[in-house]
Amino acid sequence: MDFVVTGLQTIASMGPMVMMPIIILVLGLIFRVKINVLLKSALLVGIGFAGVNMVINWFVAQVAGSVTNMVANWGIQTSIMDVGWPARAAATWAFPLAAIVVFVVLGVNALMLITKTTKTVMVDFWSYNHFIFTGALVWYATNGNPWISVIASAIDFIITIKIADWTTPVVEDYFELEGVNFPTSNSAIWAPVAYVLNKLWDAIPGINKIDINPKGVQEKFGFVGEPMFMGFIIGAAIGLLAGDSIDKVLIVAMSTSATMVLTPKMMQILMEGLLPFANAVKEILQKRFPGTDFVMGIDAALTVANESAITVGIIMVPITLLLAAVLPGNKLLPIADIAYQAMWLAAWPVAFGKGNIFRGILSTTIITCIVLWIATALAPVHTQLAIAGGFVLPDGMQFISTEDAGEHLIGFCLQWLAGFLA
Repeated sequence: MDFVVTGLQTIASMGPMVMMPIIILVLGLIFRVKINVLLKSALLVGIGFAGVNMVINWFVAQVAGSVTNMVANWGIQTSIMDVGWPARAAATWAFPLAAIVVFVVLGVNALMLITKTTKTVMVDFWSYNHFIFTGALVWYATNGNPWISVIASAIDFIITIKIADWTTPVVEDYFELEGVNFPTSNSAIWAPVAYVLNKLWDAIPGINKIDINPKGVQEKFGFVGEPMFMGFIIGAAIGLLAGDSIDKVLIVAMSTSATMVLTPKMMQILMEGLLPFANAVKEILQKRFPGTDFVMGIDAALTVANESAITVGIIMVPITLLLAAVLPGNKLLPIADIAYQAMWLAAWPVAFGKGNIFRGILSTTIITCIVLWIATALAPVHTQLAIAGGFVLPDGMQFISTEDAGEHLIGFCLQWLAGFLA
Protein backbone atom coordinates (compact mmCIF):
# COMPACT_ATOMS: atom_id res chain seq x y z
CA MET A 1 0.00 0.00 0.00
CA ASP A 2 2.96 2.30 0.37
CA PHE A 3 3.00 2.92 -3.37
CA VAL A 4 -0.39 4.67 -3.03
CA VAL A 5 0.96 7.14 -0.47
CA THR A 6 4.15 7.58 -2.50
CA GLY A 7 2.10 8.27 -5.62
CA LEU A 8 -0.16 10.74 -3.83
CA GLN A 9 2.85 12.43 -2.21
CA THR A 10 4.53 12.79 -5.60
CA ILE A 11 1.43 14.28 -7.22
CA ALA A 12 0.70 16.50 -4.22
CA SER A 13 4.29 17.76 -4.11
CA MET A 14 3.72 19.29 -7.54
CA GLY A 15 0.94 21.41 -6.05
CA PRO A 16 -2.69 21.86 -7.14
CA MET A 17 -1.49 23.46 -10.39
CA VAL A 18 -0.53 19.94 -11.55
CA MET A 19 -2.51 17.73 -9.18
CA MET A 20 -5.99 19.03 -10.02
CA PRO A 21 -5.56 18.78 -13.83
CA ILE A 22 -4.35 15.17 -13.38
CA ILE A 23 -7.38 14.37 -11.22
CA ILE A 24 -9.71 16.03 -13.74
CA LEU A 25 -8.16 14.11 -16.63
CA VAL A 26 -8.42 10.76 -14.83
CA LEU A 27 -12.00 11.34 -13.71
CA GLY A 28 -12.95 12.74 -17.10
CA LEU A 29 -11.65 9.64 -18.87
CA ILE A 30 -13.48 7.39 -16.41
CA PHE A 31 -16.76 9.24 -16.94
CA ARG A 32 -16.11 9.69 -20.67
CA VAL A 33 -16.35 13.47 -20.69
CA LYS A 34 -15.92 14.95 -24.17
CA ILE A 35 -12.20 15.34 -24.83
CA ASN A 36 -12.39 19.00 -25.86
CA VAL A 37 -14.25 19.91 -22.65
CA LEU A 38 -11.90 17.74 -20.60
CA LEU A 39 -8.61 19.15 -21.89
CA LYS A 40 -9.76 22.78 -21.69
CA SER A 41 -11.11 22.28 -18.17
CA ALA A 42 -7.94 20.57 -16.96
CA LEU A 43 -5.66 23.32 -18.30
CA LEU A 44 -7.81 26.21 -17.06
CA VAL A 45 -8.16 24.70 -13.59
CA GLY A 46 -4.38 24.28 -13.39
CA ILE A 47 -3.83 27.84 -14.59
CA GLY A 48 -6.40 29.14 -12.12
CA PHE A 49 -4.84 27.32 -9.17
CA ALA A 50 -1.41 28.55 -10.25
CA GLY A 51 -2.73 32.10 -10.37
CA VAL A 52 -4.42 31.97 -6.97
CA ASN A 53 -1.37 30.39 -5.33
CA MET A 54 1.07 32.79 -6.96
CA VAL A 55 -0.88 35.82 -5.76
CA ILE A 56 -1.45 34.53 -2.21
CA ASN A 57 2.09 33.17 -1.77
CA TRP A 58 3.53 36.38 -3.18
CA PHE A 59 1.43 38.42 -0.76
CA VAL A 60 2.49 36.24 2.19
CA ALA A 61 6.14 36.72 1.19
CA GLN A 62 5.68 40.49 0.98
CA VAL A 63 3.98 40.80 4.37
CA ALA A 64 6.16 38.26 6.23
CA GLY A 65 8.84 40.81 7.08
CA SER A 66 6.28 43.20 8.52
CA VAL A 67 4.80 40.43 10.65
CA THR A 68 8.26 39.64 12.02
CA ASN A 69 8.81 43.34 12.74
CA MET A 70 5.50 43.50 14.60
CA VAL A 71 6.58 40.62 16.80
CA ALA A 72 9.89 42.34 17.57
CA ASN A 73 8.37 45.79 18.12
CA TRP A 74 5.56 44.55 20.33
CA GLY A 75 7.86 42.30 22.38
CA ILE A 76 5.80 39.15 21.81
CA GLN A 77 7.45 36.07 23.32
CA THR A 78 6.06 32.53 23.30
CA SER A 79 7.55 29.07 23.89
CA ILE A 80 6.16 27.13 20.89
CA MET A 81 7.41 27.73 17.35
CA ASP A 82 4.96 27.67 14.42
CA VAL A 83 6.64 25.70 11.62
CA GLY A 84 3.87 26.28 9.05
CA TRP A 85 1.24 24.04 7.47
CA PRO A 86 3.58 22.46 4.85
CA ALA A 87 5.68 20.93 7.64
CA ARG A 88 2.54 19.56 9.31
CA ALA A 89 1.26 18.11 6.02
CA ALA A 90 4.63 16.53 5.16
CA ALA A 91 4.85 14.86 8.57
CA THR A 92 1.27 13.63 8.18
CA TRP A 93 1.97 11.83 4.90
CA ALA A 94 4.88 10.06 6.63
CA PHE A 95 2.50 8.53 9.20
CA PRO A 96 2.69 4.69 9.01
CA LEU A 97 -1.07 4.23 8.53
CA ALA A 98 -1.41 6.87 5.81
CA ALA A 99 -2.07 4.36 3.00
CA ILE A 100 -4.69 2.52 5.02
CA VAL A 101 -6.50 5.76 5.83
CA VAL A 102 -6.55 6.69 2.13
CA PHE A 103 -8.27 3.40 1.21
CA VAL A 104 -10.68 3.65 4.15
CA VAL A 105 -11.72 7.19 3.20
CA LEU A 106 -12.19 6.14 -0.43
CA GLY A 107 -14.29 3.20 0.70
CA VAL A 108 -16.41 5.25 3.09
CA ASN A 109 -17.05 7.88 0.42
CA ALA A 110 -18.11 5.18 -2.07
CA LEU A 111 -20.39 3.53 0.52
CA MET A 112 -22.01 6.87 1.40
CA LEU A 113 -22.61 7.63 -2.28
CA ILE A 114 -24.17 4.20 -2.86
CA THR A 115 -26.42 4.53 0.22
CA LYS A 116 -27.22 8.15 -0.72
CA THR A 117 -26.04 9.46 2.64
CA THR A 118 -23.92 12.05 0.83
CA LYS A 119 -23.94 13.82 -2.51
CA THR A 120 -20.27 14.71 -2.38
CA VAL A 121 -17.65 13.00 -4.53
CA MET A 122 -14.35 13.76 -2.76
CA VAL A 123 -11.93 14.48 -5.62
CA ASP A 124 -9.45 16.57 -3.62
CA PHE A 125 -6.98 13.81 -2.78
CA TRP A 126 -4.50 16.27 -1.27
CA SER A 127 -6.99 17.02 1.52
CA TYR A 128 -6.91 13.38 2.60
CA ASN A 129 -3.92 14.49 4.66
CA HIS A 130 -6.31 16.09 7.15
CA PHE A 131 -8.03 12.76 7.88
CA ILE A 132 -4.63 11.10 8.15
CA PHE A 133 -3.61 13.79 10.66
CA THR A 134 -6.59 12.92 12.84
CA GLY A 135 -5.58 9.24 12.71
CA ALA A 136 -2.04 10.22 13.70
CA LEU A 137 -3.24 12.29 16.66
CA VAL A 138 -5.32 9.37 17.93
CA TRP A 139 -2.43 6.96 17.28
CA TYR A 140 -0.21 8.85 19.73
CA ALA A 141 -3.05 9.36 22.21
CA THR A 142 -3.71 5.58 22.34
CA ASN A 143 -0.07 4.45 22.31
CA GLY A 144 -0.27 3.18 18.75
CA ASN A 145 -3.70 1.55 18.50
CA PRO A 146 -4.21 1.15 14.71
CA TRP A 147 -7.91 0.25 14.83
CA ILE A 148 -8.98 3.26 16.87
CA SER A 149 -6.75 5.51 14.74
CA VAL A 150 -8.31 4.40 11.45
CA ILE A 151 -11.83 4.58 12.89
CA ALA A 152 -11.10 8.13 14.05
CA SER A 153 -9.99 9.09 10.53
CA ALA A 154 -13.22 7.63 9.12
CA ILE A 155 -15.32 9.52 11.69
CA ASP A 156 -13.50 12.74 10.80
CA PHE A 157 -14.28 12.14 7.12
CA ILE A 158 -17.96 11.37 7.74
CA ILE A 159 -18.45 14.49 9.86
CA THR A 160 -16.58 16.63 7.35
CA ILE A 161 -18.44 15.39 4.30
CA LYS A 162 -21.83 15.82 6.01
CA ILE A 163 -20.91 19.40 6.86
CA ALA A 164 -19.81 19.87 3.25
CA ASP A 165 -23.23 18.64 2.08
CA TRP A 166 -24.90 21.06 4.48
CA THR A 167 -22.84 24.02 3.30
CA THR A 168 -23.27 23.35 -0.44
CA PRO A 169 -26.06 25.97 -0.77
CA VAL A 170 -23.80 28.53 0.94
CA VAL A 171 -20.92 27.71 -1.39
CA GLU A 172 -23.16 28.03 -4.45
CA ASP A 173 -24.95 31.17 -3.24
CA TYR A 174 -22.26 33.21 -1.48
CA PHE A 175 -19.04 31.98 -3.09
CA GLU A 176 -20.86 31.54 -6.43
CA LEU A 177 -19.26 28.14 -7.03
CA GLU A 178 -21.97 25.97 -8.52
CA GLY A 179 -21.75 22.18 -8.22
CA VAL A 180 -18.88 22.09 -5.70
CA ASN A 181 -18.33 22.14 -1.96
CA PHE A 182 -15.38 22.02 0.45
CA PRO A 183 -14.92 18.75 2.43
CA THR A 184 -11.61 19.98 3.87
CA SER A 185 -11.56 18.90 7.52
CA ASN A 186 -9.78 21.88 9.05
CA SER A 187 -12.06 24.32 7.23
CA ALA A 188 -15.48 22.64 7.15
CA ILE A 189 -15.71 22.19 10.92
CA TRP A 190 -15.67 25.95 11.44
CA ALA A 191 -18.78 26.40 9.28
CA PRO A 192 -21.25 25.38 12.05
CA VAL A 193 -19.25 27.44 14.55
CA ALA A 194 -19.49 30.48 12.26
CA TYR A 195 -23.21 29.78 11.73
CA VAL A 196 -23.89 29.78 15.50
CA LEU A 197 -21.82 32.93 16.03
CA ASN A 198 -23.69 34.70 13.24
CA LYS A 199 -26.98 33.79 14.96
CA LEU A 200 -25.53 35.24 18.17
CA TRP A 201 -24.74 38.54 16.45
CA ASP A 202 -28.32 38.57 15.13
CA ALA A 203 -29.58 38.47 18.71
CA ILE A 204 -27.40 41.26 20.15
CA PRO A 205 -28.93 44.76 19.83
CA GLY A 206 -26.61 47.23 18.15
CA ILE A 207 -24.32 44.60 16.67
CA ASN A 208 -27.20 43.20 14.62
CA LYS A 209 -27.59 46.59 12.93
CA ILE A 210 -23.97 46.93 11.78
CA ASP A 211 -23.40 45.81 8.21
CA ILE A 212 -20.08 46.61 6.58
CA ASN A 213 -19.51 44.83 3.30
CA PRO A 214 -17.37 45.63 0.24
CA LYS A 215 -20.32 46.45 -2.01
CA GLY A 216 -21.95 48.73 0.57
CA VAL A 217 -18.68 50.51 1.30
CA GLN A 218 -18.05 50.99 -2.42
CA GLU A 219 -21.54 52.37 -3.03
CA LYS A 220 -21.19 54.81 -0.13
CA PHE A 221 -17.62 55.97 -0.64
CA GLY A 222 -17.06 55.40 -4.36
CA PHE A 223 -13.45 54.74 -5.34
CA VAL A 224 -12.33 54.95 -1.70
CA GLY A 225 -14.52 51.93 -0.99
CA GLU A 226 -13.15 49.78 -3.83
CA PRO A 227 -11.08 46.70 -2.90
CA MET A 228 -7.89 48.15 -4.40
CA PHE A 229 -8.07 51.29 -2.24
CA MET A 230 -9.17 49.43 0.90
CA GLY A 231 -6.31 46.99 0.35
CA PHE A 232 -3.83 49.84 0.04
CA ILE A 233 -5.02 51.42 3.31
CA ILE A 234 -5.03 48.12 5.22
CA GLY A 235 -1.59 47.19 3.89
CA ALA A 236 -0.19 50.60 4.80
CA ALA A 237 -1.62 50.21 8.31
CA ILE A 238 0.15 46.86 8.71
CA GLY A 239 3.43 48.40 7.58
CA LEU A 240 3.05 51.31 9.99
CA LEU A 241 2.16 49.02 12.91
CA ALA A 242 5.30 47.04 12.11
CA GLY A 243 7.40 50.20 12.21
CA ASP A 244 8.59 49.65 8.64
CA SER A 245 10.42 52.22 6.58
CA ILE A 246 8.36 54.31 4.14
CA ASP A 247 9.46 52.26 1.13
CA LYS A 248 8.51 49.00 2.88
CA VAL A 249 5.14 50.46 3.95
CA LEU A 250 4.41 51.33 0.32
CA ILE A 251 5.46 47.85 -0.85
CA VAL A 252 3.16 46.14 1.66
CA ALA A 253 0.35 48.58 0.80
CA MET A 254 0.62 47.94 -2.93
CA SER A 255 1.00 44.19 -2.39
CA THR A 256 -2.19 44.13 -0.36
CA SER A 257 -4.01 46.23 -2.95
CA ALA A 258 -2.86 43.92 -5.74
CA THR A 259 -3.93 40.83 -3.77
CA MET A 260 -7.43 42.24 -3.27
CA VAL A 261 -7.83 42.74 -7.03
CA LEU A 262 -5.92 39.84 -8.57
CA THR A 263 -7.07 36.92 -6.40
CA PRO A 264 -10.76 37.04 -7.43
CA LYS A 265 -9.70 37.36 -11.09
CA MET A 266 -7.56 34.22 -10.80
CA MET A 267 -10.57 32.49 -9.25
CA GLN A 268 -12.65 33.41 -12.32
CA ILE A 269 -10.14 31.60 -14.55
CA LEU A 270 -10.23 28.54 -12.31
CA MET A 271 -14.02 28.37 -12.29
CA GLU A 272 -14.12 28.87 -16.07
CA GLY A 273 -12.38 25.50 -16.26
CA LEU A 274 -13.97 23.71 -13.30
CA LEU A 275 -17.67 24.38 -13.92
CA PRO A 276 -17.94 22.81 -17.43
CA PHE A 277 -16.14 19.70 -16.14
CA ALA A 278 -18.27 19.47 -12.99
CA ASN A 279 -21.47 19.94 -14.99
CA ALA A 280 -20.43 17.28 -17.52
CA VAL A 281 -19.68 14.75 -14.78
CA LYS A 282 -22.93 15.58 -12.98
CA GLU A 283 -24.96 15.03 -16.17
CA ILE A 284 -23.35 11.63 -16.72
CA LEU A 285 -23.87 10.58 -13.07
CA GLN A 286 -27.47 11.76 -13.06
CA LYS A 287 -28.21 9.65 -16.15
CA ARG A 288 -26.80 6.57 -14.42
CA PHE A 289 -28.22 7.43 -10.99
CA PRO A 290 -31.47 9.36 -11.56
CA GLY A 291 -32.62 11.69 -8.81
CA THR A 292 -29.17 12.22 -7.31
CA ASP A 293 -27.54 15.65 -7.53
CA PHE A 294 -23.84 14.92 -7.13
CA VAL A 295 -21.38 17.61 -5.98
CA MET A 296 -17.60 17.72 -6.49
CA GLY A 297 -15.65 18.05 -3.24
CA ILE A 298 -12.61 20.30 -3.76
CA ASP A 299 -10.00 22.20 -1.73
CA ALA A 300 -11.38 24.86 0.64
CA ALA A 301 -8.37 27.02 -0.23
CA LEU A 302 -10.60 28.52 -2.93
CA THR A 303 -12.54 30.37 -0.22
CA VAL A 304 -9.63 32.78 0.28
CA ALA A 305 -10.35 34.33 -3.12
CA ASN A 306 -13.42 36.09 -1.70
CA GLU A 307 -13.23 39.89 -1.23
CA SER A 308 -14.59 39.90 2.31
CA ALA A 309 -12.47 36.89 3.34
CA ILE A 310 -9.34 38.61 2.04
CA THR A 311 -10.23 41.87 3.81
CA VAL A 312 -11.04 40.22 7.14
CA GLY A 313 -8.01 37.94 6.85
CA ILE A 314 -5.60 40.81 6.35
CA ILE A 315 -7.13 42.78 9.22
CA MET A 316 -6.79 39.66 11.38
CA VAL A 317 -2.99 39.57 10.98
CA PRO A 318 -2.24 42.18 13.69
CA ILE A 319 -5.25 40.99 15.73
CA THR A 320 -3.91 37.42 15.71
CA LEU A 321 -0.49 38.58 16.86
CA LEU A 322 -2.11 40.57 19.66
CA LEU A 323 -4.13 37.52 20.68
CA ALA A 324 -0.97 35.40 20.68
CA ALA A 325 0.59 37.86 23.12
CA VAL A 326 -2.31 38.32 25.56
CA LEU A 327 -4.51 35.21 25.27
CA PRO A 328 -4.31 33.23 28.54
CA GLY A 329 -3.13 29.66 27.92
CA ASN A 330 -1.67 30.31 24.46
CA LYS A 331 2.00 29.48 23.89
CA LEU A 332 2.11 29.51 20.08
CA LEU A 333 3.56 32.36 18.04
CA PRO A 334 1.74 32.04 14.67
CA ILE A 335 4.19 33.61 12.23
CA ALA A 336 4.89 30.99 9.52
CA ASP A 337 1.75 31.48 7.38
CA ILE A 338 -0.34 33.81 9.50
CA ALA A 339 -1.76 35.82 6.57
CA TYR A 340 -2.94 32.75 4.69
CA GLN A 341 -4.41 31.09 7.80
CA ALA A 342 -6.22 34.30 8.74
CA MET A 343 -7.95 34.44 5.34
CA TRP A 344 -8.70 30.70 5.60
CA LEU A 345 -10.40 31.14 9.00
CA ALA A 346 -12.36 34.19 7.82
CA ALA A 347 -14.11 32.34 4.98
CA TRP A 348 -17.09 30.83 6.82
CA PRO A 349 -17.68 33.82 9.13
CA VAL A 350 -18.03 36.16 6.14
CA ALA A 351 -20.06 33.58 4.21
CA PHE A 352 -22.71 33.22 6.92
CA GLY A 353 -22.55 36.96 7.52
CA LYS A 354 -23.21 37.49 3.79
CA GLY A 355 -20.01 39.45 3.36
CA ASN A 356 -20.35 41.51 6.55
CA ILE A 357 -16.75 42.43 7.40
CA PHE A 358 -17.63 43.58 10.93
CA ARG A 359 -19.24 40.26 11.83
CA GLY A 360 -16.44 38.47 10.05
CA ILE A 361 -13.86 40.08 12.33
CA LEU A 362 -15.89 39.28 15.47
CA SER A 363 -16.41 35.63 14.56
CA THR A 364 -12.89 35.08 13.23
CA THR A 365 -11.40 36.56 16.41
CA ILE A 366 -13.31 34.06 18.54
CA ILE A 367 -12.40 31.17 16.21
CA THR A 368 -8.73 32.25 16.24
CA CYS A 369 -8.69 32.09 20.05
CA ILE A 370 -9.95 28.50 19.89
CA VAL A 371 -7.40 27.65 17.20
CA LEU A 372 -4.50 29.01 19.26
CA TRP A 373 -5.60 27.04 22.32
CA ILE A 374 -5.89 23.82 20.31
CA ALA A 375 -2.53 24.38 18.60
CA THR A 376 -0.94 24.87 22.03
CA ALA A 377 -2.59 21.74 23.44
CA LEU A 378 -1.51 19.64 20.44
CA ALA A 379 2.14 20.75 20.59
CA PRO A 380 3.50 17.60 22.36
CA VAL A 381 1.75 15.21 19.94
CA HIS A 382 2.49 17.44 16.95
CA THR A 383 6.17 17.42 17.91
CA GLN A 384 6.25 13.61 18.10
CA LEU A 385 4.61 13.34 14.68
CA ALA A 386 7.00 15.87 13.14
CA ILE A 387 10.10 14.14 14.55
CA ALA A 388 8.84 10.76 13.31
CA GLY A 389 8.44 12.39 9.88
CA GLY A 390 12.06 13.57 9.86
CA PHE A 391 11.76 17.08 11.34
CA VAL A 392 14.77 18.22 13.37
CA LEU A 393 13.98 20.41 16.37
CA PRO A 394 15.99 23.67 16.49
CA ASP A 395 18.39 24.01 19.41
CA GLY A 396 16.63 25.09 22.57
CA MET A 397 13.15 24.35 21.20
CA GLN A 398 11.17 21.73 23.15
CA PHE A 399 7.90 21.79 21.21
CA ILE A 400 6.62 22.86 17.82
CA SER A 401 3.10 23.26 16.49
CA THR A 402 1.21 25.07 13.74
CA GLU A 403 -1.80 27.34 13.54
CA ASP A 404 -2.99 24.90 10.88
CA ALA A 405 -2.96 22.05 13.43
CA GLY A 406 -5.14 24.13 15.73
CA GLU A 407 -7.78 24.30 13.01
CA HIS A 408 -8.35 20.52 13.25
CA LEU A 409 -11.14 20.74 15.79
CA ILE A 410 -12.58 17.30 14.97
CA GLY A 411 -9.17 15.65 15.24
CA PHE A 412 -8.46 17.40 18.53
CA CYS A 413 -11.79 16.28 20.04
CA LEU A 414 -11.31 12.69 18.86
CA GLN A 415 -7.72 12.68 20.16
CA TRP A 416 -8.87 13.95 23.56
CA LEU A 417 -11.70 11.40 23.72
CA ALA A 418 -9.41 8.52 22.69
CA GLY A 419 -6.82 9.56 25.26
CA PHE A 420 -9.47 9.87 27.96
CA LEU A 421 -10.89 6.41 27.24
CA ALA A 422 -7.51 4.70 26.73
